[in-house]
Amino acid sequence: MVKLSGFLAALVTAAFAPALAAEDPVWPKDEEIAIARSAGPASVSTDASVWVLGEAGYEIAVEGTNGFNCLVMRRWGAAFNAQRDLFETPGSVVAPICYDPKASGAPMKEQFLRAELGVEGKSHDQVRDAVMGAFDKGEIAPVDGVAFAYMYSAAQRLGEGIGAWHPHVMVYAPGYTNEMLGGASIARGDPIVAEAPGSARTIIAIPVDGRDGHIAPKLD
Repeated sequence: MVKLSGFLAALVTAAFAPALAAEDPVWPKDEEIAIARSAGPASVSTDASVWVLGEAGYEIAVEGTNGFNCLVMRRWGAAFNAQRDLFETPGSVVAPICYDPKASGAPMKEQFLRAELGVEGKSHDQVRDAVMGAFDKGEIAPVDGVAFAYMYSAAQRLGEGIGAWHPHVMVYAPGYTNEMLGGASIARGDPIVAEAPGSARTIIAIPVDGRDGHIAPKLD
């Protein structure tokens, strides 16, 4: 496995998004691009657009050609309410993800809004209410049908007690519940509803065992 250079070492300074805590990771641009791309197979991520965190939220770093979009989610991507502690703990989440073209709609727009408010220093409840309000007002339209995203990166850290979990795909399936999945268990590594069961924002996490997580290459 190739070691990430400077992983979690290039920390935010007062000149960059003062609302961030020192533990919130910020990498050199080229390194963050590599970490983001590690979320998906090369057949997807090589030609994907890549976004990096800037002073006001995510900003485009690489213009892709295949309709996929990759970025590194931080703690503001944690599930509302159930993962409040992760949301409020600086540096708790490093979650590279590559969205398919359909998931590059509502799911990615939601992450953009979360990050924009997160770097402003908004609280969990303020970010949650803003996201819910954006859906209620039609500013973010729910996914039409089913969409998915890759989260294969060995760099991912999903919080204390969870760690890297499994390489997995995220399926955006409005209206689904864990009961519809047969009473799945996260402890067994089953597919589970990761957030917002039975709603327009439902996300199912499906482990992809039997494959190693991808790792971003070492950068000189």
